[in-house]
Amino acid sequence: MMAYLSERENIVEQINAICLRLFDTWCETRSVTSLAYLMHCWPLVDSTPDALRRLGETMHDLRRYHADQMDGSGFQTLCEMADLLDELIGHPARAVRLVAVGEAPE
Repeated sequence: MMAYLSERENIVEQINAICLRLFDTWCETRSVTSLAYLMHCWPLVDSTPDALRRLGETMHDLRRYHADQMDGSGFQTLCEMADLLDELIGHPARAVRLVAVGEAPE
């Protein structure tokens, strides 16, 4: 159990380091839109799944709606962060209802 916690904490630290690197870069380049998105969900108050999910969704929206305002390096860094977040919180599985042969679906 402890190994799992250490690995999780390590990934959270990697995510925080990425956010700090993006913050510094976007401050230097005065990328106001990108900074606004980042400041909406970072710094992380805690590392609960909800906080991490919010960070992931916000950065996904930034990539989706404002990719034209980012350079290739920034976009790649956001993709790297998304991979780490997926590793931590994953994607919820879709609910599937199995229907027996001859049974009418609801």
